[in-house]
Amino acid sequence: MSAPRTTAKRFAHPRTSRQVRLRRTLAVTLALVLLAALGVRHLLQDDTPAPVKAVPAGGSTTTTAPTASRTTATPNPEDGSSATETPAVDEASVPEHGNGKISVVAVPDAKEATSGRAVRYTVEVEGGLGVDTTQVAGTVQAVLLDSRGWQGVDGIHFVNVSPAEAAKGAPVDIRVTLASPSLTDKLCAPMQTLSQVSCWNGERSVLNLRRWMLGDDSYGTDVARYRMYQVNHEVGHGLGHQHRQCPQKGKRAPVMVQQTLSLGGCSPWPFPSGA
Repeated sequence: MSAPRTTAKRFAHPRTSRQVRLRRTLAVTLALVLLAALGVRHLLQDDTPAPVKAVPAGGSTTTTAPTASRTTATPNPEDGSSATETPAVDEASVPEHGNGKISVVAVPDAKEATSGRAVRYTVEVEGGLGVDTTQVAGTVQAVLLDSRGWQGVDGIHFVNVSPAEAAKGAPVDIRVTLASPSLTDKLCAPMQTLSQVSCWNGERSVLNLRRWMLGDDSYGTDVARYRMYQVNHEVGHGLGHQHRQCPQKGKRAPVMVQQTLSLGGCSPWPFPSGA
C-alpha cells in the first residue's frame, strides 16, 4: 500500500460485502480529513495524509462482522488456482497483536537466477503470531522465484539475505514482513491501514496477518492464491510499480490492480505475467 489510503469499516452489517464496506469507509475518511482542516486535526493525528512515495495495497474486511470460512491450499502452477484445500481460520482466531519483535527467517535452499539486476530481500516475521515461520518463508520464496513473477517481467533476480547475513548488516532492498494487524498499522504509518490492509512503506513490503490468514472476497475462499497476490502486489510497489486498472472486462487483472478493493470487471490473477 502507498499513496491514497485504503481503510475498512469496522461496524458493518454482516451481509454487506467487504468491498462495499470499504468503499463506504473511504467516504468517511474524506469527511475526517475535512474535519481536520476545520481545526480538529489534533483529534485526528492518525489521519495524516500518506506520502506520495507510498502506494496502497488491496485488503478489506471487518473486525466485528463474521467472515466466511476460509481455506488454504496448494497452488496449481498452471493457472494460479489452488488444489488440495485444508481447513483454515476465521476472523476471531487472527491475533490482533504479536510481541512486536521482528526476526529475519531462513528460506529453504533453492536455485536462484543469476541474470539481471540483483534485488536482495529478507523474509521477516513478527514473533507471537502463532504461524509456522518456515512455511511463511517458503511461500514468499516460491512466489518470488515463480516463473510468472517479477524476475522475468523486470529482468531482475531475487537474492535472499539470510538471518546471519542480515545480522552482520548485509544490504537489503526489500524486507517482506509478516506482521500482526496492530504492528502493520505502526510499520505503515502515516498511512492508515486500520489493522485491515497491507502496505509498502520505506523498504518494507508489510503483509498484514489478517489478510494473510483470511484472504479476501476477490479470491473467495482460496487463501493460498490470495497470498500470492499479496506478496506480488506489495513487492511490486517495492520495485517501483504503481497501481493499474482492469484493462477489459473478463480479462485477468494485472497484479498491480487493487484487486481486494475491486476487480473492475476483471478476474483475479496473482502474478505479474500472464494477465
